[in-house]
Amino acid sequence: AAANDVENILRRRGDGPAYGEVLRRAGLHMGLELPVDDVGLAEHALALEHTRQRWHLLPDHERDARWQEALGDPPTPEEGEMALSLLEHKHRRKLGYHVIKLVNEPPGPMPGCLFLAWLARPRFELVMPALMEVARLRQSVRHRVTVGVVGSPSSGKDAAIAALFGIETHNISPVAGSTKSVEITKLAGPTALYVVNTPGMGDVIESVTEEARQVLDHIDVYLYVINAQGGVQAREKADHEACLRTGRPVLAVVNKIDTLREEDRERYLEDARHKLQVRREDFLAAAFDPLPQLSESPIGIEAVQQWVTDRLVELGKDPTELPWMASVEEQESLER
Repeated sequence: AAANDVENILRRRGDGPAYGEVLRRAGLHMGLELPVDDVGLAEHALALEHTRQRWHLLPDHERDARWQEALGDPPTPEEGEMALSLLEHKHRRKLGYHVIKLVNEPPGPMPGCLFLAWLARPRFELVMPALMEVARLRQSVRHRVTVGVVGSPSSGKDAAIAALFGIETHNISPVAGSTKSVEITKLAGPTALYVVNTPGMGDVIESVTEEARQVLDHIDVYLYVINAQGGVQAREKADHEACLRTGRPVLAVVNKIDTLREEDRERYLEDARHKLQVRREDFLAAAFDPLPQLSESPIGIEAVQQWVTDRLVELGKDPTELPWMASVEEQESLER
């Protein structure tokens, strides 16, 4: 509506201009020719120019707070161009996700007089916060990655989380039942990766808090961990099927494969895959915490990492949130 009130009134049903047209007009106001055929790129260009033009106008405390969220490294630059340069140096592939944290957010509820004063501002200033909020939501959907790690007690979920994501849950224990509830962990640093550790999908879904339920509803991919020593029983089949019913990609991983005799492994794995009725491409074997006399490092995690990366790409997610992809990006940055 802020883009063109008259056009909204005259158009049939008051639909107003298309979103791409609103972006185009906002770009012209800022002196930009935007690629309206790609709204994501258009929003990104607007956010960059908005930062260049408005960053220095923010109060010091607000600049500090936004810089802390976007990068975290002091000191806070005073000019927008320098802020963008530092962000691009550290987060080249995820610049859009982090730069959107620098721009203005839509105003919250205000008393009547203040709201009327806000409405009296130039129309362009009214539409920009809304465009930036849409851009923020788009970037959040693309970059936020949530991985669910599910499995029966003592299947090795905590060892899997430590080996794959570098998160020490301090629950690695030979005693069954050490994980009794849903645990949600955000990877440290300016990332958007969440790891959900749950002992099962049956009783847990009925007993978790509403906050945890919302996280479970937004899991992107599941890793279902099976203990090679216990095999596939009724509970494993039920929990694996519960993961599949969410419609998300599910990888079944037989853990502790190092504890099986080598001559028995193929037969065991084929039997487990048959019981779960899972495709070969969604079934792997690993040893996340192998016997030290067999290996000093986890076995088979590269294949698990590749599966997670491939599925996230298929979902339209940015895989650079994953720690093993982030290390690749850091190496490329050092080489540059």
